[in-house]
Amino acid sequence: MHCCLTHDMLAVTIQEDAKTFYFLQNIAAKNFTKKIGRKEKMIIFKEPEETVQRRYFLKLISKIYLREHNDKMQASMIENAIDKSIKISLLKSNQVIQKMSIRIAIEDNYAVIFDLGSHNTLFASYLKSYFKDHLVRIRPKNGTITLYPNSDKTVLLLDKLLAQKELFGSYVEFHYDRALYEAYARTLMAKKIRRNRHNALFSLLEDYFGILGCKIEDSFEIVRRNYLTLVKKYHPDSCGLYDGDLHVKYVAKFQEVQTAYEMVKIHFQNTERCIA
Repeated sequence: MHCCLTHDMLAVTIQEDAKTFYFLQNIAAKNFTKKIGRKEKMIIFKEPEETVQRRYFLKLISKIYLREHNDKMQASMIENAIDKSIKISLLKSNQVIQKMSIRIAIEDNYAVIFDLGSHNTLFASYLKSYFKDHLVRIRPKNGTITLYPNSDKTVLLLDKLLAQKELFGSYVEFHYDRALYEAYARTLMAKKIRRNRHNALFSLLEDYFGILGCKIEDSFEIVRRNYLTLVKKYHPDSCGLYDGDLHVKYVAKFQEVQTAYEMVKIHFQNTERCIA
């Protein structure tokens, strides 16, 4: 038995031991609902309600591995791979290791197309699970799978996927224009930076509205009315000069209100909601 751990999968390859493979396969068939596979390969995907079964199953694999290799550290890693998909393959000595050749194209600088040449149910299911928070469209007729990105995290997932050399007991080669892909990845990351900048500005704008006692959806008339009330209340002359500490506080609050109003007014002018 050989085990390989990636960021999202525990890959178990059993060589020349059909008895152990079918023993594990039978246990999986009885205890797990979300699984795919065929005679000599299977993948078990994580289901939250099957945590207890997964812990038992991983412990069993760990014991078999430890018995063969006496590697306690690796056995412990196998036992704790609770959040990973589990792939189990049976490899025979006369079995030719398959090779998957996958071409990747980027459509309209947005969608990523995986072209397998023919439909591959196993790989299609794996991609849908791997990109679980994304829209993934499978087109069996032309053997393509289209991935629609939803955030900068798409780039991180793609980078890890393209770095893999083995999937489901097969060698895998991804063919793509590296320069084009890197430019595409930079575009997605730039969108994240712009989004973060927008979120930061929006948060700051909310603070300015809050200083004026308003909500960000309030009209300019409400903002101006609150502003006039506040500047009248916190004008330094309104507290007199007999209380030095109070005077300092009023000056600071007055300046804060003035700054908030000026920034909010610019916002309304930019959105053409304010009449000059």
